[in-house]
Amino acid sequence: MKVPQFHARKGDGLYQPIAFLFVTERMCAEILAEREHILDTLPPDMRKRQQALFARYDPSVSAQAFNSLLRLFHGQTA
Repeated sequence: MKVPQFHARKGDGLYQPIAFLFVTERMCAEILAEREHILDTLPPDMRKRQQALFARYDPSVSAQAFNSLLRLFHGQTA
């Protein structure tokens, strides 16, 4: 498996999501794809624990917040 960009491997073999303040839609899609790949490569007994770790951080929420922030300042100039 290639080195994950959006998750850090922990000592127990699971992957901790890296929480980003700003997440674009493209970045969100890449995070979700990376998660799917991680889950596909883990043994079945580790998947539930990994899914619980992923559930703590939803990149879609961060992407929505970022888009809201962009809409707030859309069209305004400095």
